Amino acid sequence: MRGTMISGTSKWLKKHLINSQILNFSTKSLKEHASVLTLYTLLTFILTYPVVFNIRNHIPGGGDAFQWIRILWYMPVAIFNPGLTKLTHDYLIFYPDGIPASPFQSAFNQILSYILSSIMEIHVVYTILWLFSFIFGAYGAYLLVMYLTNDRISSFIAGIVFAFSPYHFVHSLGHFGATSIEWIPFCALYLMKMFKEGGVRNSFFAGIFFILVAMSDLQYMVFMGIFVMLLFTYEIYMFLKGRKGDSKEITSSKEILKQTFCKYTLFGFVSFIGIIPFTLENILTATSGDNFLKLGPYEAVMYSADLLSFFLPSVLHPIFGNITTNIYSNFSGNISENTMFIGYTVIFLSLFAAHRLKENKYVKFWLIAALSFSLISLGPLLHVNGNTSFTEFNTTVPLPYLVLYHVIPFLDNCRTTGRFFVIASLSFAVLMGYGTTELLKSNRINKKVSAIVITGLIIFEYLAVPVSLSPVDEPSFYKEISQDKGNYALLEIPATKDYLAGSTLIYYQTIHGKPVVGNWAARYPSTARDFELKTPVVRELTYLQSFTADILDQNIDEVGTSILNYYNISYIILHTNYMNDGDIDFVEKLIQKTLNTERKTYEEDSLIVYHVKKEPLKSFLILKDGWNELENLSGKPTRWISDNATILIHSDSVRNATLNIQAFSFYGPRTLEIYNNEYLQGRQAITTDFSSMSIPISLKKGDNLILLHVPEGSESPSEIPELNSKDDNRELSIAVQKIQLT
Repeated sequence: MRGTMISGTSKWLKKHLINSQILNFSTKSLKEHASVLTLYTLLTFILTYPVVFNIRNHIPGGGDAFQWIRILWYMPVAIFNPGLTKLTHDYLIFYPDGIPASPFQSAFNQILSYILSSIMEIHVVYTILWLFSFIFGAYGAYLLVMYLTNDRISSFIAGIVFAFSPYHFVHSLGHFGATSIEWIPFCALYLMKMFKEGGVRNSFFAGIFFILVAMSDLQYMVFMGIFVMLLFTYEIYMFLKGRKGDSKEITSSKEILKQTFCKYTLFGFVSFIGIIPFTLENILTATSGDNFLKLGPYEAVMYSADLLSFFLPSVLHPIFGNITTNIYSNFSGNISENTMFIGYTVIFLSLFAAHRLKENKYVKFWLIAALSFSLISLGPLLHVNGNTSFTEFNTTVPLPYLVLYHVIPFLDNCRTTGRFFVIASLSFAVLMGYGTTELLKSNRINKKVSAIVITGLIIFEYLAVPVSLSPVDEPSFYKEISQDKGNYALLEIPATKDYLAGSTLIYYQTIHGKPVVGNWAARYPSTARDFELKTPVVRELTYLQSFTADILDQNIDEVGTSILNYYNISYIILHTNYMNDGDIDFVEKLIQKTLNTERKTYEEDSLIVYHVKKEPLKSFLILKDGWNELENLSGKPTRWISDNATILIHSDSVRNATLNIQAFSFYGPRTLEIYNNEYLQGRQAITTDFSSMSIPISLKKGDNLILLHVPEGSESPSEIPELNSKDDNRELSIAVQKIQLT
């Protein structure tokens, strides 16, 4: 029985894995593929030095890399702790309201990290997956070029070109999604097999690998989708170009055309079914009225590639980096999004392939792909040395991305236009593979020496050692509270004010598991920081400055501890290595004056921790929804509202009180109605001059939600010509300058 099962398994593996050529494996070639993977692994360890030698206590890169470690950690926490947070809404940052979350930003890495984190630390898992992107990125490109050229040497070199490109290296220092390039060549391999051979099997596996691309990075899914459209268009063009006019040929052509549409339809169906579970939440956000993922068009201009970047060695190069850094500083955006160096050896061999194989339709396609995606990566306007306007007429040069931006679904959510170059990078690797194959066919050269020279030149041009590392530590305080099963929040300083601090400190949440006030995320709604900006004491602590002047007239020295206790904020943590002496002094004086706390110092970890003591809650006021930013009008702190705004009054007892409000109306009189827990308490006409109103209200013990409602609605200054405020699109009705409870 057991022998029958083993025999059956062997037949299944032979049929579906070997004969189907999923990876072109056969029993005979297994050692060859193992050797290739081993060589790429060794090359990865060498060319990413010293990453593998510091894997236990460092990670490659820093900054956003810590955000990504937290993303890998978050998914299983959300799945297995639905009472604490949700996959689609992250309540563990921007406490207490949280922010909408993209649950599967890199599902492949998230799933693998969950599996591996049961046997090793999360930061070690991150580094292993990071190394995996280099090894299998190279291996995938090797398989693709091997399929196209049937030349092992040129295919091996092509793998180096794709996996160790400067583009990959700069993104590997923090952009983990963009680092995960490994499934792109596998998808391209089966798309080419689908193009050359057809067949249901190739369409199916092309779809499977497209799903893996989507599960690695959602932007790469969009880019790969455009690649598929380009391939489909090219295949139809080549079909029409080669078609003849006789009746038999027309009948045959119809059948070929039908098969072409069928194979792409199958690919699309498999891809669509597979990616929907991982992209649905993003699609719903992108198609909603509150698409916080969509950024301004200027982002597409800022994060586009510069034409010079194709020919400029990376700033990571140990020799050329010092020379090119000054030129890169002229470019818009940042270095990560502006490093597109192709390499002169790769350019030469690609041009050689284009010349020698100009009649080869596959070479033509990869040349078109290389040029197309390079052009798209330049963004909507041409950049040259940081300039987008030229000559004394300040002329701009529009590029094809301008059209794609409005035509391709969800492309307006992909702000980093330069990342389109990842497909160009693969295309140049393929062209280089063709060129090397042709070059090595020559009888005039020594093939081994030539291959070594080409490989050496490419590695030298792409060199990025040593890779920068960031230490990973576990402060003893966080390990202490990780043992505490209580659910309370932390206020970390300066996580909100300082990006570098916030993007790094969020890693500590993977240790302690507690919600944190504010912090950072790649994208979040404009209202995400309302709690920090409107809540007394929290605002002063997170922004490291005094906000004594606001529209709420209350003494924060008296109610500060009550507010933190109300929101269950138990600890205030000062990270002194991210703060100057002035900031530390300001915070400590504010805490000592305002809060009832206990101070602890963790000198080895550069932490000062204040424990907020529990005490009976006093009465206090907090601004809730509907308030515009604080501004100064006529020397007084002022906040505008549109139609509605709310105030939370927490009362320590049942009592009658009076709510005093000073306000004026925008561009014409209006009525201000005051509701207490949905019951109308009073209304008053508000003119364009300051008005005072005093409304008696009955407060219950605990929370009382006060609603300020303007029945006449609001107006936008931009829609009133005489105000000459075309850029002010706010909806305004009533300006409030003072709120006091007596």
